[in-house]
Amino acid sequence: MERRMLHSPAVNPISRTWTRRSRGFTLVELAVVVTIVGVLAVIAVVGYRRYILRSKITEAQDVVSAIKIAQEDHRAERGAYANIGPTYCPTAAGVSDLKVGWDPGCSGGVTTWNALPVHVSGAVQFAYATTAGSGAFTVPADTDWVTWGSPEPQHWYTVLARCDLDPGGEVTMLVASSFQNTIFSHNEGQ
Repeated sequence: MERRMLHSPAVNPISRTWTRRSRGFTLVELAVVVTIVGVLAVIAVVGYRRYILRSKITEAQDVVSAIKIAQEDHRAERGAYANIGPTYCPTAAGVSDLKVGWDPGCSGGVTTWNALPVHVSGAVQFAYATTAGSGAFTVPADTDWVTWGSPEPQHWYTVLARCDLDPGGEVTMLVASSFQNTIFSHNEGQ
């Protein structure tokens, strides 16, 4: 029997050339990797943007709910809802990425938010307004997209929150009232 000796790639010159080429990447392989990384980056950016928008909407929902609770407490104590007014507070809020500290002394046009103690921790993204009345209901401006249902002729209130989450697009609004437990939202910045 004859034994043959196998040559290692380092000894065989043909094998050595092939070994050197296998250490690098081809242009096609690099293009595939760059494409995959690009697709993953786009997915990550879109997911992050949705997460940030959702957190801003959640802030508005929480504050609107707090205002609704404060309105019901006010009526239970005083027999009527607090009419803060149609002017949005804090006045500097509602701009895309600007957060402003809550100011209970801010005037809504009729009275200040001190009449309706709303406790907000930290700065707010949205600007808020709440109107109230007794008798005939007045539909707030820019809320033609809300289904108001059957307003009660006695005491009522509305709560509005607005912010320009999508600069150049429509303003994002959340609306609530004493007529329904639902918080309506319009154009959530997407």
